[in-house]
This record gives sequence, structure tokens and C-alpha cells, in this order.
Amino acid sequence: MRDHRVRFAVTGVAMTLLHLAVFRLLSGHVLAEVANATAFVVATQVNFLVSYHWTWASRRSARTEPLRAVARRAALFNASVLVAFGANSLAFWAVHRLLGVPGTASVLLATVVSAAVSYLVSSRVVFARGALAAAAPAAAVPVAGPLVLDEPTEVAHEPQVAAPAHVPPEAAAHA
Repeated sequence: MRDHRVRFAVTGVAMTLLHLAVFRLLSGHVLAEVANATAFVVATQVNFLVSYHWTWASRRSARTEPLRAVARRAALFNASVLVAFGANSLAFWAVHRLLGVPGTASVLLATVVSAAVSYLVSSRVVFARGALAAAAPAAAVPVAGPLVLDEPTEVAHEPQVAAPAHVPPEAAAHA
């Protein structure tokens, strides 16, 4: 599955199922609104990790990203979730209230709208190719694998000794 759209759809379905599972797990133990909000937050954060490591992994360079770049992507991702949620709410209201479409159909249509918005923002902003070029990494995240939160170890380099300027080239070659 190399197509970002397919990976995005698979991730979206999986995160929807995760959201529902967490909601059902918490339902009956806490208020429904708390269960839904908790499920939303859990699914959103897992979604970022899956999106970073799988859905959009090819959008990152082959080198490691500094932790601050990953944190920036996470912040952008969470902001994009709020934008998509806004688009979902507006689409639901418009379709349900203005056009009179029944609730379940309105939810489905609003979900399609918010998924399109989410894909565009993720593709063009959060996981845009080269958008977050890294400088020297302070703490790095490997391209494939778990997050690395500790400082990288430094490798000692042996100093290179240059030949003195007054030595003829043929003498330096025999040295």
C-alpha cells in the first residue's frame, strides 16, 4: 500500500474503530461526554503516531528528524484535527438543518467532508514533503521505529594531521 490515500483511509477506519472501542470501554463508568472526549483524544494521539510512522512516512527524509520537528508536526496535526472537527460540525449543521437530511446520513456526509479536509491539511501542511527540514538534531526520531527522546551520543573523531606546507609533494607521497 504505497498510495497515501489508501493508507489515510485505512488509518481513518482503524482510528474510528479505536474511538468506538475506547468509548464503549468507558461507557457506563463515566459520563457519555467524558467517554467520548477521552476516546477522541486517545484516537487522535494514536492517529498521529500511525500517520507519522506509516501513513505519511515516505514524506520524511531518510535522515532522522529532531524531536522539536516531531513536536511541531504533532502540534500541527492536533490543530488540523480541530480544523477537521470544525468542518465536520459545519457540514453536519448545513446538511441536517438547512437541507433537512436525516441525522445518520448527515453524520456520514459530514464525516466525508471532514475526512477530505483532514487529508488536504495533512498532505499539504502537517506531512508536506520537506516542510520541516531539520537542522542539527538535538534529540532525534528515527525514520522507522520508536521515538528517541534522549540525547544522541557523540562519536570522537581522530584529528587529521596535515603535511607541513614546506614539504615537497613527492616527499609527502612517500611518507
